[in-house]
Amino acid sequence: MKILDLYCKAGGASAGYARAGFEVVGVDIEDQPNYPYEFIKMDAIEFLKTQDISEYDAIHASPPCQAHTRAKHLSAARNGGKYRDHKDLIQATRELLQKTGKPYVIENVVGAPLIKPIALNGTQFKNIYTQRRRLFESNIELKEPDRPYIKKKTPTAGNGFGQDGFISICGSGGVRGMNAKQIILYWGFALGGIDWMTRAELAEAIPPVYTEFIGKQIIDYIRRGEADSGNSIEISGSETEDRGLDHSEYAGT
Repeated sequence: MKILDLYCKAGGASAGYARAGFEVVGVDIEDQPNYPYEFIKMDAIEFLKTQDISEYDAIHASPPCQAHTRAKHLSAARNGGKYRDHKDLIQATRELLQKTGKPYVIENVVGAPLIKPIALNGTQFKNIYTQRRRLFESNIELKEPDRPYIKKKTPTAGNGFGQDGFISICGSGGVRGMNAKQIILYWGFALGGIDWMTRAELAEAIPPVYTEFIGKQIIDYIRRGEADSGNSIEISGSETEDRGLDHSEYAGT
């Protein structure tokens, strides 16, 4: 099976789908020299509008999240209310994905206007040492892990790791107790074993285990032939279903 990863960046999500069993093709408007799979440099919206996607069984999209991240509010507070404008591409991406008729996933940060998303957190998986809470919307039913979310006392960015090894992965400043090389090594370890990215790429990466978990569900869905059985979720409107999410703890962790 083959999946298209839009806004792929350096391939954290792609790696998870590959582990789940997909052949992966990534698309991004910027060069991604560290991306480990087949790559197409192109605007994701234009790709959906102009390219033949019949060869793909499913589509993942991670539209830029800066318009919704907590960092926006922190930056605005520190810069007299000013924050560089960022396009919100979620709705435009969703509309095009809906037209494909294929199973799709849209990933973004807590606070993004996703519809009935599931939330994944680092503590729900083995060998992840950062929370990196992310939301995943889909037009098929996705289940959350049986393992519950556990809130950790993770030190703030730059203050090293906690007693249980959890660390905040964000920013470009120093990290207490680590040199530049050690930061990259530990961040990659904390994200579940990413060893091909730069520090800046790690700061934005999705732990591959998240999309491995989701990818296996998509493969099961396709194999069951549910695409024509009327069991897909009706996705409409623009409201985010809260699902009891704690919106206070998500940026960079």
